Amino acid sequence: MENKEELNVSTKNRFTALMLCWFLGFFGVHRLYAGKIGSGFLMMYGTIASVLAVLSCAPIGYMCLITMLALVANDFAVIALGQFKDCYGKQMSSDDLYR
Repeated sequence: MENKEELNVSTKNRFTALMLCWFLGFFGVHRLYAGKIGSGFLMMYGTIASVLAVLSCAPIGYMCLITMLALVANDFAVIALGQFKDCYGKQMSSDDLYR
């Protein structure tokens, strides 16, 4: 019989989510990995719209990019501290090498 802690742990790896957030965080790939499809695509859309606004010399584009940076930095900190959950509300699995 499974123990109660195992039922509350996701099959998604925390280190993988952390690396996806570091390299592709602006596109919401770490959220897509965790199964949070809606917010992942919103982050992707927000980044693309911000870049297009910056390229068209709109000052609001820079504010949008700063907002996206804040969202990514927040997600990175939450994942690093082990508090990020998948779409089912389960904690990401730990990064133990010896299981």
